[in-house]
Amino acid sequence: MELAAVDKLTPDEIDRAQHHAVAAEAVAHGGTETPIKWEPLPEDVVKSTGRTLQILEFFDHHQGPANIAQVARALDYPQSSTSEIMRSLNVLGYLSYDNRNRTFMSTSRVRLLGSWVMDELHGEDKLSSLVRKVNAISGQTAYLAIRNKLEAQYIQVAQATTSLRLHLTPGQRRPLLQSASGRALLKDVSDAEIGKLVRRVNAERGPDDNPICFDELLADVNFVRERKYFYQARSQISPGAAVIAMTLPEEMFRVPTVLGVGGAAEIISPQKDSLIQFMSDLIRDHLHARDV
Repeated sequence: MELAAVDKLTPDEIDRAQHHAVAAEAVAHGGTETPIKWEPLPEDVVKSTGRTLQILEFFDHHQGPANIAQVARALDYPQSSTSEIMRSLNVLGYLSYDNRNRTFMSTSRVRLLGSWVMDELHGEDKLSSLVRKVNAISGQTAYLAIRNKLEAQYIQVAQATTSLRLHLTPGQRRPLLQSASGRALLKDVSDAEIGKLVRRVNAERGPDDNPICFDELLADVNFVRERKYFYQARSQISPGAAVIAMTLPEEMFRVPTVLGVGGAAEIISPQKDSLIQFMSDLIRDHLHARDV
């Protein structure tokens, strides 16, 4: 699925897209819709805060993609403020955006926000435990990452406890075409689209930045398509670090997601093969589509 920046669209383009989406939805439902009744926000709640949380609650209830007009109509919000909030949630990695269908979808980052609470009450969440097990076995930083436009974004991180470690934080981003996670996330993107991304990034690069080589990038992506992981012996982003990024089953996740582990190259390199095998086995045995 292609995630695109909403701010690339003009206001007129957004309005036209939403108009067509509403019309198509009305036809699909025989010209009528059954609105969801949402309680109005209490008067003592900051409006922008309440609307942001209610939009996330809408997607939790809706359990599928929705466009700006659908959300605004269901929650009885002005379309302009709904658009601004949803664009911000997209930038922060809480909503993904499907450029082709002009719809949004909540990402795993929303669920992971409260996973620690569920862990305490009902046992460990499967996604959380996946990251923590890789962290515990390797002793290195483990994470989940998704694509956010031209970047890979970490949505959950379990930090290494050693003094020599790769330090990452949730919400942090890395260039899509240069990072290990980003290259793994390109697995299901077409060669033609990858070519467009390369041309765009190269056109926007700074004078001191090296250009992206399309052939080298495509070779890495083809490796991921065949092996389901990418190993970067020397990170282009964090000098001295090595990273393993492994794709998670696409049928289990609504947006492409990778499980990764990173640390000092001299620590990761000797155990690379065993870590890859462990992560592969863990994904196979630990995840079940109905539970993710």
